[in-house]
Amino acid sequence: MSMKVLSEIIVKSENEMKNIGGLISRLLKSNDLITFEGDLGVGKTFLCKSIINNITNIKEVPSPTFNLVQTYPLNKVTEIWHCDFYRVSNFEEVEEIGVFEDLKKKLFC
Repeated sequence: MSMKVLSEIIVKSENEMKNIGGLISRLLKSNDLITFEGDLGVGKTFLCKSIINNITNIKEVPSPTFNLVQTYPLNKVTEIWHCDFYRVSNFEEVEEIGVFEDLKKKLFC
């Protein structure tokens, strides 16, 4: 199977961003990990909210900027983890706050 990699997508409106979120949400499956990187205010959280809304039908999707991780249930055993590590400066900080420990509990319980 051949994989296409997109290096740049230019989005000109919130509506276009919502449409991209809908497209991405249809491609995702359990245990997928996607990351977004970019300057503050470019729309990463808006895109994540669109993806989460499309997958879960949850309308209120708050940004996890201050609590770093927000989870959304898909069913009794599966959740979406929306992480915002903007204020984290290195990998060790993510370990220190216990994100990976919480994730291990979810995966191996």
